[in-house]
Amino acid sequence: MVRSIAVWTVAWGVAIGPVMQARAADCYTPAETAAVHVRMLQSELMVAALACRDSNPELGMVAGYNDFVRRLSPALVRNSKLLQSHFKKAYGASGENRFAGFETSLANAASKQSMVGGYCESAAALFQQVAAVQAGDLEQFSAVRAADLGVPVETCTAEKGLRLTARQTDR
Repeated sequence: MVRSIAVWTVAWGVAIGPVMQARAADCYTPAETAAVHVRMLQSELMVAALACRDSNPELGMVAGYNDFVRRLSPALVRNSKLLQSHFKKAYGASGENRFAGFETSLANAASKQSMVGGYCESAAALFQQVAAVQAGDLEQFSAVRAADLGVPVETCTAEKGLRLTARQTDR
């Protein structure tokens, strides 16, 4: 089980890293970085629920995903709106399409991981962790998850005029 979690984590990081770099609209503010992490987590959970619902219905991931969305809906909506605004500012009229492409890329990267052995068991462990997350902790949980996966998100720091990855700013 631990080995399959490690393989899944490495595979997710390898798959999503180029997606994040290719889809990044310049760089993100700290709040937008948090929103990216939340969207990554939401995509990961959605794909797991769909990928495992038929092969492992006893794991209850569809119900777990629905609970996640119900419990944390205000935070999910707030973060989604923040990202939509970011893409609109960065890309103007094509921002909506770029945001949709970004979401699709996240889901596609997560979907690739569903082909790794032990995926559903690893995803079930993530669902158990997420079940304990409260609304005020969603961004922090998502940031830790992204760091564990080794997925950098480029963050702008206005004070210094520097670009740092989220992993660098978390330390």
